[in-house]
Amino acid sequence: MKKILTLIVCVLLVATATNAQDSTRRAKEKTGTQNIDSTRKHLKNKGVTKSNLKELDLNKDQQKQIDDIQANAKQEREKINNDKTLTPEQKKEKIKAIKDESKNKINSVLTPEQKQKLKQKNTEEKKKTNS
Repeated sequence: MKKILTLIVCVLLVATATNAQDSTRRAKEKTGTQNIDSTRKHLKNKGVTKSNLKELDLNKDQQKQIDDIQANAKQEREKINNDKTLTPEQKKEKIKAIKDESKNKINSVLTPEQKQKLKQKNTEEKKKTNS
């Protein structure tokens, strides 16, 4: 009888521990999804998104230059994120500087007509998100 009771208690403990770990994992996944969604919304309002750039009818040279700019910016952001000597505030400031710099570089590649088209697209998106 004691063996059966001990076995039942062990099974209940394992089931409880498993359930607790599972709910913690689900909570982390949910939080991560929310962060990604809010980041996408934030970046969408910044203006220079892949979908916005696709609608600008970029020529091959412009597309290559922009791809290079974005790839370099991504590498720099990864270096900053992996740098253990920087505080979170310093990382945030440096990443913001990289984003601003890459945005300016991309704008320098665009023609005046493409810049105007991008500006109109941004205005439309801001109206949609504010509605």
